Formats: sequence, C-alpha cells, structure tokens
Amino acid sequence: MAEDRITVMQGDQYALVFRGTQDGEALDTDGVEEIEFVVGPMRKCWPQEVTRDAEGRFLFPLTQEETFRLSSTQKRIQVRVKFYGSGTPVVIGTASQGVWIENSMSKVVL
Repeated sequence: MAEDRITVMQGDQYALVFRGTQDGEALDTDGVEEIEFVVGPMRKCWPQEVTRDAEGRFLFPLTQEETFRLSSTQKRIQVRVKFYGSGTPVVIGTASQGVWIENSMSKVVL
C-alpha cells in the first residue's frame, strides 16, 4: 500500500501518499469501514484524519511538529484495513519498508 522508499526530513510538512490496492486492483472503499495507517509512533485513520485525493490515493498528513518529534532513523509503516461484513469484520494488515527520517539542522517551526 505504501510507496517504495519514503524519506522525510525533520520539520517537513506535507502528506505521505499511499496507494490502496487489493488483488492488484485499486481498493474499492465501498466495502471498507476504516483504514489504519501507522508511521513510526503516529497513528491516523481513514476516513477521519487521512483523506483521499482525486486519483483515489490516501493522504497521511504530517505537520512540522510531528516530524520534529521523529528521531533520525528508519520508522516502520503498517496499514490495516477493516472491511464491512456480516458477523465478524475482516481485518487485513500489511507492512512496508518504512520511512527514513533525516535530521534537520534547524529545529524551528516555520
């Protein structure tokens, strides 16, 4: 679900982009109740904090304050999808290589 290699510098502010697929096809969110995105210590969910763009990609927002709190190392990325269903819902998870955090010389929020 995540891009191959992601690099973030402390103090960056933008959205990490995730492509949702199931069996090689774009993920149909009509049958999805919730998607949990975990990037290092941060957890955000669709449809609450994570949004989608016009191309159907998932946008995990990062603030400068959040990225400054990340230590300069590799952080794991995990995505879990909770599907609607009769009875017990189905939850499927996947992991990615992670995100590389680069140290910022400046620690000032712009």
